[in-house]
Amino acid sequence: MRRLILAALAGVGFLAAATPSETFNAVITRYAGISSLTASFEERICSKADGTCQILKGTFTYASPNKFRVDVTVPMEQLVLSDGDVTWIYLPTANQAIKTKPGPEQEMFLFAARLQNYSEQYTVQLKPGKEHLEAHFTAIPGKKVFLKGFVLLIDASRNELAGVKVEQGDNEVIFLLDSLQYNTKVAESQFTFSPPDGTTVIEDTGTGYQQ
Repeated sequence: MRRLILAALAGVGFLAAATPSETFNAVITRYAGISSLTASFEERICSKADGTCQILKGTFTYASPNKFRVDVTVPMEQLVLSDGDVTWIYLPTANQAIKTKPGPEQEMFLFAARLQNYSEQYTVQLKPGKEHLEAHFTAIPGKKVFLKGFVLLIDASRNELAGVKVEQGDNEVIFLLDSLQYNTKVAESQFTFSPPDGTTVIEDTGTGYQQ
C-alpha cells in the first residue's frame, strides 16, 4: 500500500511539473498587464575580453509603458531615470548630469513593457539554464525595434521575472531583480529630475534610439 501511495504522489508531481513553454506563458500572462514594478537589483557588467565584472546594486522602479528609475547605491551613488521622452544620468560624486534621449542602453530597463504583444516584434527560444529559464528574444527581420535581442531570465519555481541579460559591445550586462512588488502606487515625480544648483549639465544632442 505504501508503495502505491508513493507511486501515486510521484505521478501527481510529474503531472504538475510545468514545461518551459507553460512557465514562459504564465510569466507573460502575469506581467503583460502590470502598471508598475519595484524591486531591488544587482547589475553585473562583465567584459568578455578580460573576464572582469563591475557590480552595481540599488533599487529599480518601472511604470507602464515607458518610465523607469534606477537608484544605484553600490559602489557609489548614481541615478538613471526616464519619463519616456528625456533620460537623465546623474553622477553626484562628479557633480555632473547628462541629459539625453532614451536609447538602447536605457532600453534594457523596459523589458517588462516588451511582454505585451511580444510576438508581433520578436521570436522567442526557450533554454533552461543552471539558475534560470532563459527566454531568448530575437527581433523579427524588418521590425523596427530598439533592441535586436535580449534574454529574459525567469525564476521557474515562482513564475517570476529574475532579470534580463543584454549584450552591449564587448560587455554582457546582467540585471538581476529581487523582492519584486507589483502595481504599487508610483508618483510621477519619481521620473522627473532637476539638477541641483552647481551641477554641470551635459546635453547629448544625439538622435536617441539607434537602429
